[in-house]
Amino acid sequence: MAQVINTNLLSLNAQRNLRLSQGALQVALQRLASGRRINSARDDAAGMAISERFTTQIRGLNQAMRNAQDGIGLARTAEGGLGSMSGNIQRIRELALQAANGTLSASDRQALNREARQLLAETDRVVTQTTFNGRTLLDGSAPTALFQVGANAGQTLAVDLGDGMGTRQLGAIATSRSGDLTALFASGPFTVAGDFRIRIGERPAIDVPDGDYDSVAALATAINRELGDPSRASASFDGRLDITARETITISGDAGLNALDMPATRAVEGHLAGIDLGTAQGASDALARLDQALDQISARRSRLGAVQNRLESTIDNLGIGSENLQAARSRILDADYAAEVAALIRAQILQQAGIAILAQANLAPRLVLRLLA
Repeated sequence: MAQVINTNLLSLNAQRNLRLSQGALQVALQRLASGRRINSARDDAAGMAISERFTTQIRGLNQAMRNAQDGIGLARTAEGGLGSMSGNIQRIRELALQAANGTLSASDRQALNREARQLLAETDRVVTQTTFNGRTLLDGSAPTALFQVGANAGQTLAVDLGDGMGTRQLGAIATSRSGDLTALFASGPFTVAGDFRIRIGERPAIDVPDGDYDSVAALATAINRELGDPSRASASFDGRLDITARETITISGDAGLNALDMPATRAVEGHLAGIDLGTAQGASDALARLDQALDQISARRSRLGAVQNRLESTIDNLGIGSENLQAARSRILDADYAAEVAALIRAQILQQAGIAILAQANLAPRLVLRLLA
């Protein structure tokens, strides 16, 4: 090996290795300080990209859980309002039973009727004031609530809040469990005005189009057009309007079948707001409407309870998904302290050794001076 002064290869080699050990020491210290194996994309470009996708999904799932919690809050709020309404109507039913008793005088029944009217007014107030974040839940203005319960687009859950539950809707429906419902109508042209809906099973209710109809047959055609699937439900007219389906049929409106502005022999009772406990017969007639209203409220509360259970299950599933993704991200992103401490000690030893060797290498040019002596 040539003996030179200008270029000290031993020193250059020692400096290069010292820089490498210094870099390793810095990496180990950074990982131990941050707790992360990947602190920048240069540490692991592919791992960084994968962990970022996991982070996106995790944050989306966590927000979806909060959305589902909001959905439970909405359902509980609506159910609370329905519970208050049920209590009012239960009391009105007690009053109707009392008013139907033949021992009461006319003034007694009027007193009972006044209390019933106040309770009906309170029921309507509950309908208009049962809100969640500014959204009215029981008046039918927004019959469907859509909740984002997933981390990606389209992962939604639709909650059917149903039609309005005011006293002009309660008791104004007709339901046939046998799957066939018939309403008798007179012949001639007529007008459909206001809200008039038909629900088949659990599918969303269809709105019967407003307008003038030449005959009930024309109405049947319009209903079939809205129903869409004749195999599940259909309407026909043979002197009366027949709606046939394999599931429960429900007709509702602002005033039941009175929403059809035509001469008719109604097949159902009128709405709850029209009850009158001022006579024994009126009180007796009111019982069927009150029972029907209580059935409606109970059915709505049952659906809301099922929604709450479903959302609870959704939250559990989202939590499991988030937990699994966080575990997968941790394996990619987080530092293994046992391995990093070992790397730190190794880098420190190499640093100390490198500094010692560099000091020796820097002494090599001095040996050349002996040749000059």
